[in-house]
Parts: sequence; C-alpha cells; structure tokens
Amino acid sequence: MLRHCCWRSVLCTAILAALLAAALPRGAALQPTSRACGTLESTLLARGQGLVDDAPSLAALDADPSTGLIHLSSGSRHLVASNLTLSKPLWGEAGARLLVRRNATLAIEAQPEHPLVQLFDVADGGRVVFGSDTLRVFPEWFGAVGDGKADDSQAVQLAADAAAASGSPMLYLQGSYGLGSEVVFGPATMRGNPSGVTLSPGGFPFKMVLPHLSGFAGFCVRLLGADLASLHLQTLSACGDAIRLELATGPQPGSDASTVLDNTIWFSNITDSQVGIAIRAGSGCAAEACVLQGNLIRGRSISGCGPARRLVAAIGWFGGSPAPAWDSNQFDIGSVTPCGRGPQVGSVGAVPAGARLFSGYHLAMQGSIHLREAQPEGAAALHGLASLVDWSGQTTPPPGHKSIRIATKPGSKAAFNGGRSLLGNFFTLRAVPEQAHTRQPSPPSDWPPGGTAKFYAYHQAATGELYHIKCGAEQQAATGLPLVACTQVRDNSALGGGAAVAEEIELTLINLSGATIHRRGQGVVFRLAVATMGAP
Repeated sequence: MLRHCCWRSVLCTAILAALLAAALPRGAALQPTSRACGTLESTLLARGQGLVDDAPSLAALDADPSTGLIHLSSGSRHLVASNLTLSKPLWGEAGARLLVRRNATLAIEAQPEHPLVQLFDVADGGRVVFGSDTLRVFPEWFGAVGDGKADDSQAVQLAADAAAASGSPMLYLQGSYGLGSEVVFGPATMRGNPSGVTLSPGGFPFKMVLPHLSGFAGFCVRLLGADLASLHLQTLSACGDAIRLELATGPQPGSDASTVLDNTIWFSNITDSQVGIAIRAGSGCAAEACVLQGNLIRGRSISGCGPARRLVAAIGWFGGSPAPAWDSNQFDIGSVTPCGRGPQVGSVGAVPAGARLFSGYHLAMQGSIHLREAQPEGAAALHGLASLVDWSGQTTPPPGHKSIRIATKPGSKAAFNGGRSLLGNFFTLRAVPEQAHTRQPSPPSDWPPGGTAKFYAYHQAATGELYHIKCGAEQQAATGLPLVACTQVRDNSALGGGAAVAEEIELTLINLSGATIHRRGQGVVFRLAVATMGAP
C-alpha cells in the first residue's frame, strides 16, 4: 500500500498518473487532478483479511483530511459488515476484494478506479450503491467474466441494480455477457460497445442493440417504467413475452415504474413465443395512475407454431382494472402468422363492472382486439381523434345475431337491444318508422319514398368523438340504389347545452326503396359499421 508521497512533487505526480492510468478500465480517460502531493498519501489501518469488520477503519481513513485516495492492495480482503460511505476516491489493485455482508450497504461517492475484475463480493446479500460523482459501473466489478460463455446474469443484474440505485452512474458494458437467467434493467443508464450505443430505462435517453434472445420463460426483453428508449432487437424466440412493456405503481404516484413513454423499438422477427408484444399493468395501475404513451414498435414478423410454445397473442393487453391511460401508441408489424386459425392480434378477457379496457385520450388508436369474454357496459369507451379498433370474439351482440330494432326516439337505450350498448364493428339493424317524417304530411307515421327519418343506436365507442360511422343496405337490381342510405350521422354523447346522451348515435336515413315503409310493418333491414374503415 502507498504510505508516503514522493519527495518531489513533479516526480510524485508523474508516478501517480502512471499508476492510475494502469488501473483505469479500457477506454477510460485519465481525469486531471488538482490535489496537492501531500494529500495523496494513502494509509489503510484495517487488517484486510476479511475476518473482522473493516467498515469503522475504512470510515476513519475516509474522514482523515490527509488522505487523498484509498488504496486496496492486491490480495486484500476487506469485510464490510456495517453500513459504510466512502467519499474519497477508491483505487484497488487486481485481486483486492470488498466483502459486503447481509444488511450492510456500501455507498461509494467518488468514481472507483479498478481493473475489469471482481472488486465487490455481495454473495451474502450485501448492497453496493454509487453516488452522483460516480460515472461508470462495470459488471466485471461484481464478478462477470464477459467472455460470452460464462453465465454473467447475476453479475450484470447486481451491477445494474447498483447503478440504478441513484440514477447517476452509467452501467458500462465492455464485454459479451452470457445470460442464463432473466436480467431486469431498472432506471439506470447503460453504455455498451460498439461506441455510441447506450441504454437507459427510467427517464434517460438510450440506444441499445441487443443480440438474438431465446428461451426465457418469462420474457426476452422487459421495459419496466422505461422512457425515451431507442432499442434495436434482432430475433426473439421461445419466450413467454418476447417484448414486454410493463407498468407498476410505486410508493408515490408518478414513480418511474408507472410510466412507459416515447420508446421506439425495432425488431427483426418474433417466433414461437406465447405473446409477441405484451403490455402488462400491475394492480393499482387504473386509468391515469399509470401512463402508456407515445410508444412505437416496428417489426418484420410475429409467428407461432413452435414445438414448445404457441402464439397466444401477437399484441396483448394484460392486467389493470381498468387499463392504464393510453394514447399515441403505434404498432407497425409486417405480418402476423399464428398457428392455424390462431388468435387475433390482441386478446383480452372481461374487466370488472365499472372498469374500462382503455382510459385516457387516444389520439391515434388502431388495433385488432379479440374479446375472450363479453364486456360489461361502458368497458370499451375510446377517446381520441382516430380510434379505429377491429373487434372479434365475444362482441355485443355476438356474431350472427338477428337484426336489432333501432330506436326512433333519443334517450331510448333501455328499449334498444335489451338495454345493452353495441360493442363490435358490424351490426344488422331494422328500421321501423314510428313518428312523423319530413316530406310527409302528419299524422300518418309511415315512411314515404324519398322521405328521411331519424333513428338512434347505442354503441360503447360513442364518446363524443366517434367519426367512423357508416351505414348501408341491400342494393336494388332495378335502380342500383340501396334500400336506405345515411344522409347524416352524429355522435350524440357530447352534445352541448346538457343534451348529451351517453353512447348514443343518431342516424338520419333516407328511403330509397321507391315504396312506403309502413310503421306497422316489418321495416327495412340495413347494416351499421362503427369505428372501422371496413364496408358496412
């Protein structure tokens, strides 16, 4: 260990610079120091054999104003069995080890200078955290081999957790790390090779290129509370969730884990995984408590039919009652090839009564959602300027239903479809006039040729911003005209002046059949298309 500084300051500074340069990790720059030579003396009072708690002696050394840096000699073993904070720079030779024991936390404020070999031993459950003056944390310091063959998952996780504890240091990936089990990257910044590729979930911009990932039962990649990510993935195969966007409520509202914002993910192919892209929200992530916003995921293909796993959903929403606040998320997938008939793009079960599948403002919501179960009233309300959702599965009414008699008066939900609002895209309705119409003298209430009539339907997507409403009917061979056509459609659920009627759609139909439609007759059957670009 260093005990005395050299007697000439110039020679002292040169020797110290050479020693520090040799100890720096690959590619790290030597930082200039303004310390006087006399303050660079380093004395270690602890035994350094790992047999007694060296934390008090190290703390005393750190508090000594004559100490400039703390030097750990090669082969020394320093037991840290109680909480310890070191503010002085730590310089360890290869082979030095700090043994941090259970229930003890070692806090290091300044940037350690140590070769890419193990420095910290936390196998007993100890904890290492870094302060704001630490710039780099390496998995090798926690025992990673970095040759791409050894299982470095535990060391990488320990280094990631240590870097994430304060959010200031950068997790620096120098080698190729074999991962035999899942690694979760929290709010830490990462930097890897090649130069310029960085990663940082939890509020820090990052870019990262990851290798092919395969065989993880839980997930291949998880972004837990990640913001501003730019993540390039290659092939992900044989995973539970290939890509997981996850939200969780922390002890305080608005914690890092409660938002997944403005991430961009590119991937080549997802194969043989149960869920291609999974959005999972923990308990308490109802509505605006958690926010999923502005995320873009692009990939070539998602396919299933593997020997061990079958595709459950290419894009699936799971958990949350209701789902987290959602808007401006985009999924651009070249092709989805499930097994056989297989599932639809998104697959969801029923939410509890009074809850919603979606909450928040959905500026650009487009998707294909398969309902495994029927939904309660009001569960599927969408708010936004371009809400287009293709529904399948347990829609309301179920596929193949008989025609529903459409109401002739506003505020008539109780008399429409047994009091249940529609949920789906395509419906068969029957219009029977029951009131006076334009171009017709009153009273009879029959519907003459060329006359218009107002009718009212109820749909869960009607929230005041439902623009994609279309209707059509059978074409007449003689004239080429449909029996009836819409001249005006309106979402009445956000009318001004207190006249709004929840989930109400107003349709103005014109009789093009060339004959009178009698109010006591069977009426005319037509089709209604809601929240889709498809033909009615």
